[in-house]
Amino acid sequence: MSAFPFKTRFMETTRGQCMFFLPGESGREGFVCGAPTERSYCDCHHKATHQPLKKGNVFFLDASSSAAPDDTDHEPDLTEVLQ
Repeated sequence: MSAFPFKTRFMETTRGQCMFFLPGESGREGFVCGAPTERSYCDCHHKATHQPLKKGNVFFLDASSSAAPDDTDHEPDLTEVLQ
């Protein structure tokens, strides 16, 4: 028994079939999972391809507070901000 019982050529797929390319297959002549689904991927392949975003910390640098001593209208360039 095949690990992918609904295996279908990409060009022969219809709406409602999983479009996940099988390992080693790609392009028009490649095979896709083909399992019935209401989305682009079946539940198994949706979980494999869509990872939830991790909550990250964002830090902002206020470059305007580090003005040059002799220049009151100093706008820092990108190299000064990234240091």
